[in-house]
Amino acid sequence: MALARTHCLRYTMSMVDASREKGVAGGSAPRATLLAIGDMHLGVRPSGVPDLGSFDQTCLTPATALANAVDLAIEKEVDAVLFAGDLVESANARFEALRPLEDAINRLAAANIRVLAVVGNHDSAALPALARTIDGLELIGEGGEWESKTIEVDGEPAVEIMGWSFPAPHYPASPLASLLEDPLPQRGLPRIGLLHGDLDGSGEYAPFRRSELEAAGLDGWLLGHIHKPTLGMETMTGGVPFGYLGSLVGLDGGEPGSHGPWLVSIGQDGGLTCEQSVTAPLRWEEVELELATDTTSSDLGDLLMEETKRAAVSLHERGLRPRALGLRITVVGAVSTGTDLREWIARRENWKELGRAVEETEVFIHKISARLELALGLDKLALENSPAGLLAKDIVALDGNGERREALLAAARARLGAEVEKARWQEVHKMRNFSDPLTDEALAERLRRAGTRALTALLAGRELGDGDTGTDSQVTDSRSQAGVSQ
Repeated sequence: MALARTHCLRYTMSMVDASREKGVAGGSAPRATLLAIGDMHLGVRPSGVPDLGSFDQTCLTPATALANAVDLAIEKEVDAVLFAGDLVESANARFEALRPLEDAINRLAAANIRVLAVVGNHDSAALPALARTIDGLELIGEGGEWESKTIEVDGEPAVEIMGWSFPAPHYPASPLASLLEDPLPQRGLPRIGLLHGDLDGSGEYAPFRRSELEAAGLDGWLLGHIHKPTLGMETMTGGVPFGYLGSLVGLDGGEPGSHGPWLVSIGQDGGLTCEQSVTAPLRWEEVELELATDTTSSDLGDLLMEETKRAAVSLHERGLRPRALGLRITVVGAVSTGTDLREWIARRENWKELGRAVEETEVFIHKISARLELALGLDKLALENSPAGLLAKDIVALDGNGERREALLAAARARLGAEVEKARWQEVHKMRNFSDPLTDEALAERLRRAGTRALTALLAGRELGDGDTGTDSQVTDSRSQAGVSQ
């Protein structure tokens, strides 16, 4: 790990993401400062990253992101580091995770910084085993029992951390039920909850409700399990912050946007201020590239090259300088050559080498999808009493709220519903980023794309090709389908 830190540059860009009603008022010093870290999944490497030549891809791993977070904790002189579960990918991955985790905790211990963690569903076996091996790694709530630990500052109790840990890979009940039934004794300190589970969810990963968080009466909740950060998007009654810390680094293209640890300051009045520090060495972005009507397939390569630079420069202007940037590009617009453009996109060899270095950031294209319309006026075409006109009429109906739209959606749902519920898809339903393909919005978009492809082929007098499917730079992401973590 020391070698990795020497060669893997770190960048940090902080932004206040969690509002609060109470907090560090009047510029007074906080009673305690913590660094909170969400899901890391040590033992895996981000998927979907192509060969970047001489670039060292170990600089993009969760282990490097952890080293960056430790640098920040020491720099900010925090009083403790909190982990919200899933530090390790699996029981087998604990061997690969041992060195970077032990190195991190040793560095924190040398700086007199405590390390507290709850166990997640992925590391229900691995993390307790590692805690028995690594001095200084304190687990909270091991075995599925609520527990409280006190953080001291200058020898005085400052804040109470309450946590619960997964006792097994699956836990189908709410862990908050036992806390509400048998609350832990009050110590007269601000209380922060540390919990890994599925907020307002169901299933086997410790599902719980927001109402249960509210009823617990704590001063803030730091959550793990979902990889999209949500802390600060909203607060509970009284301005109490709660939400997911998110993954420390995006593990694939399904985890776009800012990722990194959170600085949590506890004010003298007990209020919390939470601030994300964007330290992830790898960033994923979803961008749209709008095409002019006369764009041809021969234009696309140059346009995509321009987009790779524009995306990186845009981040740099915001103070964000990741070591690598993966783009998921959707080309949109009303064009006259939609079929040719889709065929060009479907041939990965046309664009797989379009990556470039923009200052210190290596940019690559991870995926391209097409969402193109026909440049011919669907409303006018829908007036025709022809096969093309009837198809255009249905496409137009999908953008409205009438009976025809409802009929089209009902027919599609009836046809696809049985397939979606088949046993072979049940594991897909459990994937971290699964999204329901049978919602009105999902069905309407699927029908709209299929109809547009068919209409393009019909008007062109051509056979229907691959069309509007996205094409990955590697195999489809193995870890993502929408916004939920396992």
